[in-house]
Amino acid sequence: MRTFLLSTAFVAAAFTSAAWAASPLPATTPQGITLVDVFRELEFSSPEFLWLRPGDAEGRTLFTSVRDSAGVSNCTAECAKEWIPLSVVEGAKAAGDWSIIKRDGGARQWAYKSMPVYTWVKEERPGDVATGVGVDAVFNSKLAQKVLDLNPLRPPADWKVVRFEHSIKMALPDGIDARNNTIAQGVTLTDFEGMTLYVFDGDAKKDGQACSSAGCATQWAPVTAPSLAGGVGDFSIVARNDGTRQWAYRKKPLYRHKADKLPGDAHGAGADQKWSVAMLTEDFRPAGVTVTERDGYGAMLTVNGMTLYTGVAYEARWGGRNLRDGYRNMYYKGKLMGGRTCDTPECLAAWKPFRPGADAQSNGFWEVIVRDDGSKQWAYKGYALYTYAGDKTPGDMNGNDLYDSLITDGADESFKRATFLVDVNGRAGVYWHTAKP
Repeated sequence: MRTFLLSTAFVAAAFTSAAWAASPLPATTPQGITLVDVFRELEFSSPEFLWLRPGDAEGRTLFTSVRDSAGVSNCTAECAKEWIPLSVVEGAKAAGDWSIIKRDGGARQWAYKSMPVYTWVKEERPGDVATGVGVDAVFNSKLAQKVLDLNPLRPPADWKVVRFEHSIKMALPDGIDARNNTIAQGVTLTDFEGMTLYVFDGDAKKDGQACSSAGCATQWAPVTAPSLAGGVGDFSIVARNDGTRQWAYRKKPLYRHKADKLPGDAHGAGADQKWSVAMLTEDFRPAGVTVTERDGYGAMLTVNGMTLYTGVAYEARWGGRNLRDGYRNMYYKGKLMGGRTCDTPECLAAWKPFRPGADAQSNGFWEVIVRDDGSKQWAYKGYALYTYAGDKTPGDMNGNDLYDSLITDGADESFKRATFLVDVNGRAGVYWHTAKP
């Protein structure tokens, strides 16, 4: 659906996923399972994305053992002192590639793609082992030396770090694939170039007219099928009025949006009530949260229409933050900052923590963190989330691109905060920006 959020500066379109689906989409992850981007930290530019991994409720690295078999854990009580079986939180249900197995004694443990999963007691900071393994796998030892120096810990040869790779439990035609898309908030169908695909929720018998109205073809490009291709599973071929053949998913014609330039773009989401991203699973989002596309600013997270923000430690980056992917942030830095991003009375007067419900559980990219005062707060991709007191109406984003430089006045608390920020990233300050999906 298309919603307009009006402000004096721009018009924003908020969208929901899978309006076309006849029934609720399956969840990408169950309760208590998180998703974490694994990055390689670069010295003067945005971190480089390596791969996506699952984590426990606090983002710890997950492991599987070569000694286990499908649905069976062979980790003894002695083994479980070091390798902690990932327990199932109350109320959580199996979803997608995640199943529940029972250990000796009746305890329930998560299995990913049928293999039991564990955390490792030796990992002190959530995700360090996965990040190190990722860098080792892609780069030579010289390039990886900084990561190795910071965290030399690696798992034994018979333990493997789990990566998130969505299983496609359906037949796919050549040239069509699937990938996780955080803007669309789920796993979506893509073409062979990784570009997001969309469905037109029209009449299959009249699909030749789906995109023939004035101006439609300037925005939507049909996903053409080869002349010798035939239907596969949920995928069929429909004939267009111009004689070309087009792929359809569950009888809904498939398209690309011409505003999408790179894999992961989803500018067509919410463009019209009859067009939706072709979703396979849906990511968790707290109540009231949606992704909003704003002209000139791209996609951002909002809650009940109000902009959500994150605060990150100062960094020196070539080109600044406002380049594509300029808002990538290292997960561990967000974890280190936690609720301490904003914990003084002066700061809290301007920035309001986004509070979870009493029964909220970490799920997907969303984590429930505990602040120093014992209260809880939502974090997204490791970073605590806030609304801004200067935003008065839905669509306002007056808290974007604000710099909070910390100048110590000699007081103990001021000095401690400056020292803390310097320890995180070498500079005493917080940069506030809209929360990016």
